[in-house]
Amino acid sequence: MTVAIDVPIACTLEPEAMPGRLDDWQSLLEYVQEREMMDDGIRVLFRPTLALDRLVRLVAAEHQCCQFFRFAITIDGRGVGLEVRAPQEALAIVTSLFGTVA
Repeated sequence: MTVAIDVPIACTLEPEAMPGRLDDWQSLLEYVQEREMMDDGIRVLFRPTLALDRLVRLVAAEHQCCQFFRFAITIDGRGVGLEVRAPQEALAIVTSLFGTVA
């Protein structure tokens, strides 16, 4: 289900901080074992070796600068997952940052 949000599709992260943030995501995404596309985003499933506190801190930091993203961290029988959802106009950003299903 897509939920409409009234938040501009914009990132408020300082430009000089952008490379470090992208490096942080790339480092964390090395733990992905599976990706599943959704109509309004992606769900990534992490290997059990992922440090959960690292994921939580990065998601919280990302939400501060990119409030158009909607994040949900799930822990269930499949393991630790991260759902990243965005408005239709921002789905290209989601796939460029979090990947696509191969």
